[in-house]
Amino acid sequence: MQINKFKKRGKNKYEILFDNETILLYEDVILKYNLLIKKNIDEHLLDEIISENSYYEAYDKALSYIDVKLRTKKEIEEYLSKKGFDSKYIEYSIKKINDLGLLNDELYAKSYINDKINLTLDGPYKIKNDLLNLNVDENIINKYLNEFNDIWKDRMDKIINKKKKIMKEKSYFMYVNKLKSELYSKGYYENDINEKLSNISYESNAIEKDIDKAIRKYKNDKNKIINYLLRKGYSYDEIKNNIREVNYE
Repeated sequence: MQINKFKKRGKNKYEILFDNETILLYEDVILKYNLLIKKNIDEHLLDEIISENSYYEAYDKALSYIDVKLRTKKEIEEYLSKKGFDSKYIEYSIKKINDLGLLNDELYAKSYINDKINLTLDGPYKIKNDLLNLNVDENIINKYLNEFNDIWKDRMDKIINKKKKIMKEKSYFMYVNKLKSELYSKGYYENDINEKLSNISYESNAIEKDIDKAIRKYKNDKNKIINYLLRKGYSYDEIKNNIREVNYE
């Protein structure tokens, strides 16, 4: 195959034009195989060149990926795998990046936790679990999470106060269960949640509205009205103390 022309494509890449084919090669590969002088190559050599080029391509894409933000080894591996690179090219890229000191679990964990603290209301369990899934060392995670031990209850208060504004139409039972579910999903620990919600106050006229709905729906069927309110999360005593006199005959 005869090389007919070189066209620069980006900072360190060239498009090589053959008779019936075009390939994009990195400058280092072109120099390594002396392609500026060697104008004819056979199919075997071309396959070797393309394979060699894939090492440079994988490494280049990995560098661009970590240029946006810090990444873990697992993130880079998954990224390159999705790009279609074989394991040998991925391992080569990881080693080169590691040799440059660009893989650092300490820096990654610290940065990740700071971002979650400043930009979300995620709890410690979720943050820790996310980092463990990225294969960050647990001791490193605990080290930086422990710096924020005093803020988790305040963050739970923010979630609770936000929910209070939109849950005035719920029974106390449903209100507390919704809060538990929300705090669990945000990644707070069960003991902290139970302690925070053990004596939480909640004022609502929801039961009066639900009694009206039940009476309109079930007319004078007392059992159905009571069951409806029980399903809404009200206690039997709460229902008995609030229900209006209705003719059930």
